[in-house]
Amino acid sequence: MSEKQLPDEVIVGLDVGSTTVKAVVMDPANNDILWSDYQRHETKQPEKVLEFMKTITAAFPNHPKEKMRVFITGSGGTSIAPLIGAKFVQEVNAVSLAVEIFYPTAGSVIELGGQDAKIIIWKEDPNGGKRKIPSMNDKCAGGTGAVIDKINNKVKLSIDELVGLDYHGVKLHPVAGKCGVFAETDINGLQKQGVPPSELMASLFEAIVQQNLSVLTRGNTLRPVCLLLGGPNTFIPAMQDAWRHNIMKVWEERKFPLPENPNPHELIVVPDNAQYFAAIGAVLYGKGEDAHIARFAGIEALAEFVNTGRDTMRAAGGAAKSLSKSPEELEEFRAEYTIPKHEFPEFKPGEIVEGWIGIDGGSTSTKAVLLDENGKLIGAYYDLSKGNPIEDTKVVMAGLRDSIESQGATLKIMGVGTTGYAKDILKDTIGADVALVETVAHTQAALHFYDEVDVIVDVGGQDIKVIMLKNGRVADFKLNTQCSAGNGYFLQSTSSRFGHPIENFADIAFKAKGLPVFSYGCAVFMESDIVNFQQLGWSADQIMAGLAHVLPKNIWLYVVQEPNLAKLGRKFVLQGGTQRNLAAVKAQVDFIKAKVPDAEVIVHKFCGESGAIGCGIEAIRVTKRSGHTHFIGMDALLGLGFESKRDESTRCYFCKNKCLRTFIDTKTPAGDERRFIIATCEKGTVEDVAKMREIKGKLDDKKKNFPNFVDVSAKKCFASYSPEVVLKESKPGLLTKIRLPRVKAQLEKRERIKDIKIGMPRALNMYSTGPFWSTYLEAIGVSPKNIMWSEFTNEELYKKGSRRGSIDQCFPAKVSLAHVHDLIFRKKTPDVILFPIPNTLQTDLTHMLDSCSCPTVTATPEVVKAAFTKEGDIFAEYGIEYWDPVVDMYRPQLAEKQMHKYFGERLGISKEENAAAIKQAFAALETYKEELLRKPAREVLNQLKKDNKLGVVLLARPYHNDPGLNHEIVEELQMMGYPIFSLDSLPIDEDILEEVFAADVKVGRIPHAMAINDVWKNAYSTNSAQKLWAAKYVARHPNLIGLDLSSFKCGHDAPIYSAVEEIVTESLTPYFTFHDIDENKPTGAIKIRTETIDYFLKRYIEDMQDKKKKQLELQAKLEAKKQEILARQNKTSDEEQDKSDPALASVSS
Repeated sequence: MSEKQLPDEVIVGLDVGSTTVKAVVMDPANNDILWSDYQRHETKQPEKVLEFMKTITAAFPNHPKEKMRVFITGSGGTSIAPLIGAKFVQEVNAVSLAVEIFYPTAGSVIELGGQDAKIIIWKEDPNGGKRKIPSMNDKCAGGTGAVIDKINNKVKLSIDELVGLDYHGVKLHPVAGKCGVFAETDINGLQKQGVPPSELMASLFEAIVQQNLSVLTRGNTLRPVCLLLGGPNTFIPAMQDAWRHNIMKVWEERKFPLPENPNPHELIVVPDNAQYFAAIGAVLYGKGEDAHIARFAGIEALAEFVNTGRDTMRAAGGAAKSLSKSPEELEEFRAEYTIPKHEFPEFKPGEIVEGWIGIDGGSTSTKAVLLDENGKLIGAYYDLSKGNPIEDTKVVMAGLRDSIESQGATLKIMGVGTTGYAKDILKDTIGADVALVETVAHTQAALHFYDEVDVIVDVGGQDIKVIMLKNGRVADFKLNTQCSAGNGYFLQSTSSRFGHPIENFADIAFKAKGLPVFSYGCAVFMESDIVNFQQLGWSADQIMAGLAHVLPKNIWLYVVQEPNLAKLGRKFVLQGGTQRNLAAVKAQVDFIKAKVPDAEVIVHKFCGESGAIGCGIEAIRVTKRSGHTHFIGMDALLGLGFESKRDESTRCYFCKNKCLRTFIDTKTPAGDERRFIIATCEKGTVEDVAKMREIKGKLDDKKKNFPNFVDVSAKKCFASYSPEVVLKESKPGLLTKIRLPRVKAQLEKRERIKDIKIGMPRALNMYSTGPFWSTYLEAIGVSPKNIMWSEFTNEELYKKGSRRGSIDQCFPAKVSLAHVHDLIFRKKTPDVILFPIPNTLQTDLTHMLDSCSCPTVTATPEVVKAAFTKEGDIFAEYGIEYWDPVVDMYRPQLAEKQMHKYFGERLGISKEENAAAIKQAFAALETYKEELLRKPAREVLNQLKKDNKLGVVLLARPYHNDPGLNHEIVEELQMMGYPIFSLDSLPIDEDILEEVFAADVKVGRIPHAMAINDVWKNAYSTNSAQKLWAAKYVARHPNLIGLDLSSFKCGHDAPIYSAVEEIVTESLTPYFTFHDIDENKPTGAIKIRTETIDYFLKRYIEDMQDKKKKQLELQAKLEAKKQEILARQNKTSDEEQDKSDPALASVSS
């Protein structure tokens, strides 16, 4: 358009987002877009806006400031608006206005931005108008463009490759959508399994869509036409396809009225200028404002702000001093903590070098070390991982051999150990002697070089491990199983973003004069902090210093969740590749010494190689004991040919999960061929059905030998207890039929009972009350075959039924929606869905203020009802009644009244019948706990005492018995040889309570063995109190250890975390935690934790048995001494008797 054709006045719309700035210049007379641009601001929002405004004023030279108005929106708009005279417009209002004017027929909008996501739905109101329902993500950037950026950088796809990806026909894998870091954890695990980038990204798109459909819709149904807006939706066709596929499925499931033969591309569309809708909406908003509003004030103030104005804002926002107090202090620190370069020994030509090799196949690099028989480091080699562990191992092993043979010496390998994510496949393929879990390897490395270590802090590329020791044994350990906040990769990626190699990180950070104070915790939030700090003008060196400064808070307050470091000890060893970064070390040393003034903080002299050294040391121990190595030999390894395959031909069909496997076919130079299979379970490691059955038989034997009462509890809770039917047959007389319609109606209700089908969700406190409900229903005459339960929680059930949620609460509550969905949409639908509201719960504990159920659990049945009746009554549509009686099970008499009122009204049962049914229901609950759980558990516990072995007690809430909620963690430990006890299975016979709690009762610490007021004064929450009591039980029983499991966002577990830990660890009893578990199952992290637990429990059992052996030896010695003394006494007594008898004396003489 020529300048002559330009309107007299233009309006500028700016959308200043978290990653990009979008701008439009529009003609207010006809809404034509005269100019537009879309650019990433690389965290420099003011600079990019300044650049745009300069370009706009140059493009419109005949439009002075008084003929140009500016309206601004987006997360960065509020601070910039006053600098240019603009008016800020809220994003949802801007987008809504643009849609209503340009696409008035649109029914909903989905916009994905850099760090936010929003959904807007227009619903018809009774007056024929439309009501707008907006929803945005909270402060978390999960499910947004930032996550796509982060993961795409990890899988290394170009922009063209990303845009060219397919969604349809691509294999999808489970990925967490709610959190960018959880998503990254899942992607890391899948990458290690060999999943290609195309499948990883398609899976991420699916996860983002599922997350936003289940949370941001707040239980509402999207209306067509649905517009896809924002950068990711505009530029990534596979993202668009993921939306279309899943939205069409929702419409189909909910029977939403659509045109005949609906075309997804017509109902879910990416409109023209989709990336500019917020900026366009800001302009449209401005058209309705008075003409003098938002007159462009020029760029001078903005330019001044870019140059100098941020200093004041930085000061106001809070800042810390530099990493070092003075140059002298920094120099002193460098002198103490700079690790000198290790000088490897030299070897003579012809010398045979005997050595043991440790290989750490990590997520980002592969390290190999060569040790002599004393564990001294005599060689090392490092290489970045290429993604194939066998190829990576060949490279580092060749490097080690060359380092020896280049001197004319010959390397003789005496043994090999592996650790890291690839440890098991390497053990099999190269014949390693040891496959050691990472935590154990790092512990071995620390204890080999340093005495009396209390704490090991390992900060690696992808994870953080903190290992606490007592008397040279591991007492506890913490891993960041879910979140990668503060790890080495995060520091490295930030450094790279600023154009600095990680090797220069410390030098740059130490130069910073002042640093911004980051919020510790989630890595995605820290990414947001970086953007905000850059907006305030903090420089790269200051931000890098700030990241180093917050690292110890991430370690101790976020991962370990222990501010009182002094209780852990005073000798700390820092390990892992990140500890080569002296800025990170300085922050940690200062933090630890501020908490523990007399602390000794050591950086391991081989911090980057500690994992490899640890497994090498273990290889020395194992091979010296066995006298030989299983290693295939260096020539065989370097000549090893292999092919890796993971596709439909490798899928396992031995169970309904049908998991993909990785086949690795190897061939040695001698022609020996072998196939190795990486599978998600042991049964998948073979191809032959007979071998699979053999493995299954062994697994079944393990289950029999090591009972899992969590599993028993989960299954028996939903069994039938065959009560006596108490319903009396009713035969109405003539008068009843004719003259008493109310009685007739009552009889008709009773008549329903024999055929009524009742479904109940296998969720929440049904895991502690199930026998009560099934028994009650059977007792009043409901046929057992007409009582149906939803399935156990699984991925498919949750995915299908989770989209009606209106809030993002804990997973056990969220999944309840899916359980009710499962009952509604099954082939054989129930007549009634019964989801009771357990106001209070039964408990065996004493001296409680009350016995209340969790408020979220109590509210969930009502939330479920609201979700399925929000847009029409789904229950009514399927001919289902929804019953949610309130019951106080802690007060049986009140429960009896509540039940009669509720079921009497619906099924016509009498008071007497109700009372008899209630009595049997409570009796079934007692049978379930006593006969099916505690009695057999007592036998197992007695055997543990006899054998001096250990059992694991799951310290969790009843619904964590659901294998879909506990992620089968306890089953993993069961397969390792430990019986598993649920809280309800702990025996409470008088003799065992006497054995466990007599001392506490005797000194008056507690009034009764079943009381907890010594550790929790005001106990009123049933499940919390049961966890605390069980923790006391574990702490006092020598053959039990505690496994504390809790769900993400559990408000009742959070306050008792420290109490449970202190109760158990005070007695030096092993205690391990899985806190914050959620719908995503981080299989790799779980495996590391369970293998670590297994290793340390085996050492603990060895100590127990050694102690017992010494006790028995001592007792035997004491008994022998006693017999010797008695024998001497008897001999002396006989001699004295001889002397006192004259006749005997004469004979003897």
